[in-house]
Amino acid sequence: MTQACVLIDYQNLHHYLKHQIDDGSPADICTDLLSALRDHLSGARITIGRAYADFSGLDDHTRHVKRSLYLYGIEPVYVPATMHRNTSDLQLAVDAITIREKRPEIDTFVLLTGDRDYVPVVQALIGAGKRVICVGFREHLSPFVVRHTGNGEYIDAATLLPEATLAPQAPVGEPVVTTQFSEPAEIETDEAFKALELTLLHFGQYDEVYLTPLLRRLSEELPQDSDPKALVAELEEAGAVKLERRRGMPYDYTVLLINAEHPEVNEAREELVAPDVDGDSDDGLPFDAADDSEDDLDFSYDDEEVTN
Repeated sequence: MTQACVLIDYQNLHHYLKHQIDDGSPADICTDLLSALRDHLSGARITIGRAYADFSGLDDHTRHVKRSLYLYGIEPVYVPATMHRNTSDLQLAVDAITIREKRPEIDTFVLLTGDRDYVPVVQALIGAGKRVICVGFREHLSPFVVRHTGNGEYIDAATLLPEATLAPQAPVGEPVVTTQFSEPAEIETDEAFKALELTLLHFGQYDEVYLTPLLRRLSEELPQDSDPKALVAELEEAGAVKLERRRGMPYDYTVLLINAEHPEVNEAREELVAPDVDGDSDDGLPFDAADDSEDDLDFSYDDEEVTN
């Protein structure tokens, strides 16, 4: 009988399901997934099963989660999350390679996750001649994982769950949740108004502005001690902009929309198109028309200075 190793990024799976279900708990949904997955692997014997998470930080009761995993032969592996990131994926990757080397009799690896793919791990396992089954939610997995785990080696986790378990998903490019502009209010700081001007200057021609390149541009052009995210939040609170989450492939993304009816947005637009001149000219040029009269300009050559 084939021997299998099941490795679960439970931290990622839990947080993914938390934002995708209307009723029930992520722990209960995970139990349904494990039950369906065990049925799918009925031709293999699971000799190693591990689930990685900072269980103390999950919403569900830790004892309940661990008990559910134990019932399915899955060992909970505590991986503390740091302030900056979750490290369960790193521990899973290290264990996958270690098991590949130390347990050569295991020829099937099952990776269960939510919206994170494991391309380097999949490559390493396939390169060693192992069968890899990836279980995840298809819209979030990279094309590589789907392509290289074909012929039944990829399982869309949504197909293992009872119908209507997950909340309906918006089409790609559509808002995950439609938001409204806040009531127009005065932008409190000059720095936030400057951030608005820079946004209009570099991205004002677009209906929607991708948030990541906008923040990068603000970081480059504002003073070093500025906080672009805080400035965008201030603009949003004043009703000058709003942020919306969009469905993407493989990951969702955030866009910024500008409120064209906000008084200070219009003021910033007018300042950008106004001529930047010191003179009294009405034509937008930094000099008087009299200064360039033909009488004052001499474009002729002295014939004696021209040589053949």
